[in-house]
Amino acid sequence: MKKFKIFVPLFLVLSIVFSSFFTTASTAHSITNKVLRLHILANSDSGEDQNIKLKLRDYFLSNTEELFTGKDLKENMEIANSNVENIQKMCDDFLIQYNQKAKVSVTKEFFNTRVYDDFTLPAGKYNTVKIEIGEGSGHNWWCIVFPGVCLPSSSATMEEYLNDDELELINSGFSPKFKVVEIYEKIKDKLQK
Repeated sequence: MKKFKIFVPLFLVLSIVFSSFFTTASTAHSITNKVLRLHILANSDSGEDQNIKLKLRDYFLSNTEELFTGKDLKENMEIANSNVENIQKMCDDFLIQYNQKAKVSVTKEFFNTRVYDDFTLPAGKYNTVKIEIGEGSGHNWWCIVFPGVCLPSSSATMEEYLNDDELELINSGFSPKFKVVEIYEKIKDKLQK
């Protein structure tokens, strides 16, 4: 009887914890399926290559301001896929002055949790416009092209596009639940490879 008195409260606590985790994980997964990220990898970690990466970033953002204007992720993915060659040419035209080339792809990539000033993006696999400069082995830079975070002309903002639960999660600030979701997503990503 004594074991039963301990088991019931323990079971209830564990049920609440697991329920909370799966709700958070489900909401985080929903966010990953609504966002399009831009990921630029430098040729190397040298100061020069990191500087080139940032110059390409600025060039890309200023020349694609009106590109990702679809009303949802599906439309913006279509825009990205149909413009890979144009983006490739634009990057290569810019990089020729540095004797480098880029490799542009639209893919799905795993990202760790990212804390911004005013929101936190959970870990997970995100749709990505990926630009690798040269070897692509240097530190990277990334942002969100849809909904509009780094491209203000995007047709939607986070507040307009995400639902209340998703907004609450990203606006709640970093907490242990993000780390638990990150560990869960990393394991899931490794198992899918």
